[in-house]
Amino acid sequence: MLTVKAIECNECGDAIYSRTHHDFRQCNCGNISVGGGLQYFKYDANPASLFKVKKIQIDASIADLYADYESMEDKFGLIPAVKAEDNPIPAIRS
Repeated sequence: MLTVKAIECNECGDAIYSRTHHDFRQCNCGNISVGGGLQYFKYDANPASLFKVKKIQIDASIADLYADYESMEDKFGLIPAVKAEDNPIPAIRS
């Protein structure tokens, strides 16, 4: 387990983090971005965007993050928002 800094976009619900020093990531709606990997944490956001900076735990090592970046597999770096239709818990109706 590795703890990384991430940004969660309030617009689309995605959480993003940078895997390596040169890794630039954006959320799906494009309102927030992050870079710097674990060396430094740099983020940018559209002026009207709302977001949360948070620490998250991922099931990966630093070597896994570098390998993912180098191979362009993109298994890490973006945690997409859970859409209501993807959620196995049914909505409660009142």
